[in-house]
Amino acid sequence: MDLSRGTSALIKRVYNNNVLLTELPDGSEMVLVGKGIGFSHKNGQMIDPDIADQRFVPDGSYTGGHVADLLSDAPLEQIELVQEIMVMAKNELQLEPRQSLMVPILDHLVFAVQRAREGSRVDFPLRWEVAQLYPAEGSLGRRVVELIAQRLDVQLQEEEWVAFALHFVNQQWSTADFSKTVSMTETIARVFTLLSVRWGRNIDENALSAARFVTHLRYLFARSAEATGTATIKVDVLASVRAAYPEAADAALEVAKLIGSALKRELGDDEVSYLALHTSRLYVEMTGA
Repeated sequence: MDLSRGTSALIKRVYNNNVLLTELPDGSEMVLVGKGIGFSHKNGQMIDPDIADQRFVPDGSYTGGHVADLLSDAPLEQIELVQEIMVMAKNELQLEPRQSLMVPILDHLVFAVQRAREGSRVDFPLRWEVAQLYPAEGSLGRRVVELIAQRLDVQLQEEEWVAFALHFVNQQWSTADFSKTVSMTETIARVFTLLSVRWGRNIDENALSAARFVTHLRYLFARSAEATGTATIKVDVLASVRAAYPEAADAALEVAKLIGSALKRELGDDEVSYLALHTSRLYVEMTGA
């Protein structure tokens, strides 16, 4: 909400000297962050939100308490760094700076820094898939790791960029369920493996037709998450593709089964037709048919 100058907030909880959970006059919650802002304040007192360095209003993805818990555990320099990362994500990926992105990014940063300082490592099995399927998000993820090294003087495990990239991908869904992003990534990778095996050729993921196919598949998963349909195709595209490129049509049907299994539903005729359009383009590009 927009706050007029002079608006006061009720302190619901003092988390530490840097983080307060407050309640605004309209009943909504706001987390105030600032060095020493909690000093000498107590629960039940009123405070001017303008004195905070940063203010966070829960957007529905997380409660005020959840946000305050995380912010109270994170050093101010890490919170400020995540705010900068959010600006980068907005400028480069057009991602709105919502808490559904800020909270998981900060949460991951806190534990990644802790792991680095303890010398522990974790596995990132989707490294290749993320690099091939989400080049823009992957590029930003790598620069986030570099930025952390510069600002926090901590060298994260190099593969941490994969997790940051997946958080950026996940934000493009209507749900905060990170497991769906992982499932989508694994499924798209299996689609390309399937086509490569069927046609006996490796697919150039950097080719325009491949990039368009990935974009279509991502939207297909997103529409499924949002329970929205696809546009109706008036022409029997699958039949047309089968007449010209029967192998591409058969591949589209097999891809549809693979994706349907991941989505736990059968794809409709229009969705299969769109897949056929993309498999035919890939087939022509790969085989020169």
